Amino acid sequence: MSEWRILHISDIGRIVTGKTPRTSIERNYGGSIPFLTPSDDLSGKFVPQTNKTITEQGLSEVRNCLLPPNSVCVSCIGSDLGKVVKTTKPLVTNQQFNSIIPNNDEYDSDFVYYLMLTVGKRLNYIGKTSTAVPIVNKTHFSNFEVNVPSLEKQRLIANILSSLDDKIEVNRRINDNLAN
Repeated sequence: MSEWRILHISDIGRIVTGKTPRTSIERNYGGSIPFLTPSDDLSGKFVPQTNKTITEQGLSEVRNCLLPPNSVCVSCIGSDLGKVVKTTKPLVTNQQFNSIIPNNDEYDSDFVYYLMLTVGKRLNYIGKTSTAVPIVNKTHFSNFEVNVPSLEKQRLIANILSSLDDKIEVNRRINDNLAN
């Protein structure tokens, strides 16, 4: 039986805080690179499409912020504090997100997604008890403690939760079709 370990989020992978290309330069926007902001649909595991995109020129301003597929993005400011999504293709987020690029040989990205959902709920609660605009900076986010099992158990947990999410999504689509 493997032990669960207490780690910091930064132990799971590289933490990237998003950045916005200069909006005063029109050529930074309207390209093919998805640009995730809190105004996008953050209600599911994956973002089907972002409202904004950036160009290669826009990317050159924020190159260190390009996230690969299977990164986990956590909204860390405002009323959307604690919302979590997973990337399916390379994208950039704005500065309202801290994202994790999991060390794939030690951490299952689906497990990290579900783990961040629980962290997100805790962050959201902390934010709701604050009188100011809630914000979790990169240092605080990186140092947040989490319990993590072995990679084998991570995969087992993630497979179970993913199959439940898949069934929920199928039921949602059926309901949408019945409503039409």
